[in-house]
Amino acid sequence: MTSKMLRQRLEDLKKRTGANLVTIDAIKKWLFQSTLLQRLRINPYYIAEDSDCNVEKIISELLYGVKAGVFDLHWDVHCPHCNMITAEFNNLGNASALSFCQMCARSFEIDFLERVEVTFSLNKEIEDPKISPVCAPPPILKAKFQLVTPLNETDSATVILEKGRYRYCCPLTCAKGILVVEGEETEELQELCIKQLEGKHFDKSQLTVCPGKVRVELTNIGHSLSGMIMHIDELPDELTLEQLPPRLSGLQLLHFPDYKCLFGEQVLSSRERMKVRSVTIMFTDITGSTWMYETLGDAKAYNIVRDHFEILFQAIEQHGGTVVKTIGDAVMASFLSNAQAMEAAADALLEFRNYNKNRPESEQIQVKFGIHRGSAVLVNLNDRLDYFGSVVNKAARIQSVSRSYEISFSDEVYSDKSFLAALRATGVSGIQKHYEDLKGLKGRQVVYTTRIDIEELIPLVNILI
Repeated sequence: MTSKMLRQRLEDLKKRTGANLVTIDAIKKWLFQSTLLQRLRINPYYIAEDSDCNVEKIISELLYGVKAGVFDLHWDVHCPHCNMITAEFNNLGNASALSFCQMCARSFEIDFLERVEVTFSLNKEIEDPKISPVCAPPPILKAKFQLVTPLNETDSATVILEKGRYRYCCPLTCAKGILVVEGEETEELQELCIKQLEGKHFDKSQLTVCPGKVRVELTNIGHSLSGMIMHIDELPDELTLEQLPPRLSGLQLLHFPDYKCLFGEQVLSSRERMKVRSVTIMFTDITGSTWMYETLGDAKAYNIVRDHFEILFQAIEQHGGTVVKTIGDAVMASFLSNAQAMEAAADALLEFRNYNKNRPESEQIQVKFGIHRGSAVLVNLNDRLDYFGSVVNKAARIQSVSRSYEISFSDEVYSDKSFLAALRATGVSGIQKHYEDLKGLKGRQVVYTTRIDIEELIPLVNILI
């Protein structure tokens, strides 16, 4: 690491208008206390844990640091079974929908929420270790030990092993092997000497010992840096986010305002699409906009509609959402959670109330909302990121059955306790459950609606809260 260059570029980063000096100093402190392996893939959540700084502010400064030549940004693809990094890309345009894990010998479809992690490293002019990206095994794998061995060095660990099959592997070189523990337990210390060769191989890929105490010794003769972890050979069918350490997901970064400002021109290739297991989609529309244009004329009505967009966009971004597109007077937005969508809708309605004060009825903005959550496909549509799938269609149809000042949502949203908590926080007194024929969807659909009156809340029938 070229310390002088790093210090200078961090000082340059501080000169940016709006830079958070405290956060930049916390990042600097973390960097100079970190190890090489930690800097290979910088997780902003780890910096936040060590510094007590807000993780969103850390992410913001890291993003600006990419533009300033302090950091490089990486989109890392993780295996759903062992969590090893299987691929990486530094631009969304290079992303692929499929990946293959050499450690598990399995192909998988990439989920942009659960399998893509965004990390950072020092700019290669500051530090270029020429080592493949690596991540620690998730706690659920219960690794028996972790060894780290620079070239021509040896590291060892002593463990007590029970009967079973164990996998030993190097996340850096992708070397792997199987250790079978069988037979009668022994009190004698058993020793295993393994060498990391050039390429993706240990000198021994099949080993057998008895249950008991085992000393594992790894000597690296083939790489600038290698290592070894050992865990039970049986892997989960699919790791969940709850089983993994905190990390910045690809979908989360797309909802980050500073990312959109700095890297918003990056889109997927027109030939690729990325699966998103779960995302919240919100549609809004102005009620009576046609009448507004006819009554006020195109110019005045257009200015009111533009004001409406500004209010909505601000509320959406303030609550972690991102505007996907506008369709006439309608807005499509996405959120990481249902609660964020609810909070954005409530704040927007409050701002519309303030906007409408002292305006004639013909110039007042009346908006309705529809919210749904489900799986989607992230695509490139007209050189911008967009979503396709039933979640989009259903959210739009739910919005179409709403009326002025109403927020309507699906059963999937209603069953989310955090959404209901956000709804209660707005002071809403009730929710109405009804069944609707939504265009393009089979069967009558359950729709929930809450009405937020401009002046005072109107209690609803069929109260469910």
